[in-house]
Amino acid sequence: MRHAAMKVAERLLPKTLRGQLHRRRFFRTRGWRNLHWGVFDSFEAANAFSREHGEPPRFDMDQQRWLADKQRLMAHDYPMLFWLERLLTSPEGQRFERVCDLGGSVGVSYLALSPYLSLPPQLVWEVCELPDVAEFGRKVASERGMQQHLHFSTDMGQALQGADILFTAGTIQYIDEPLETLLGAAAKPPRHVFINRLPLTTGSTFVTLQNSGVAVHPYRIRNDAEFVEAMNRLGYRVVDRWICLQNSTHIPLHPERTLEHFHGFYLRRDAA
Repeated sequence: MRHAAMKVAERLLPKTLRGQLHRRRFFRTRGWRNLHWGVFDSFEAANAFSREHGEPPRFDMDQQRWLADKQRLMAHDYPMLFWLERLLTSPEGQRFERVCDLGGSVGVSYLALSPYLSLPPQLVWEVCELPDVAEFGRKVASERGMQQHLHFSTDMGQALQGADILFTAGTIQYIDEPLETLLGAAAKPPRHVFINRLPLTTGSTFVTLQNSGVAVHPYRIRNDAEFVEAMNRLGYRVVDRWICLQNSTHIPLHPERTLEHFHGFYLRRDAA
């Protein structure tokens, strides 16, 4: 009741004061609250604004929290699980040697999904992450006796090159280079692409800031049709797509930019 009354009172404030209130809360919060601030044209502009408010540009997440929270399956994981299992049990999938898990934290998706997948014995699930996260991930894999199949690397270009599957969940929006640029630079890009928790809008593409609880960092919200068309130009076709109801974005003072859910995709490139 008190929280509802505060929200009503807040709406009665002039827009300038509301902005100051939200901005102060955004930059002072420590702990995950799914807070966002601002609409920017680029990562550079978003980072400049963050620096002005005492937050140097860096990307950081609470990996311990991810390890504890993200091993349970969410509703949006089941389409991924369905298509991965169908692919991995096909004659093509049984020959696969490597999955590139871009931004996969300490292997949380592998830990959550692998018990339900028919993984070929030769398959390596390679997580491409920041150096400190990769180091922590190797420790987790070793402690759980999974180091034979759960690997870690730090070079995106090398990780994408020659992978059979690109798997990425809640990551590519934090990378300044668009996904199609990364894939287009690979001489042998993955034929199969699985994406989960991707923020897309029917409006124009923009960048916002997010407070992860331990750092403030930009991420891009792309126009839906623009993203699909960019992937189409590389030869990728949408096999299936779904919505991720557990993810949302609310940007104070910009209600028109609100996202009630994110998106997931399975895209496949025609064989050469």
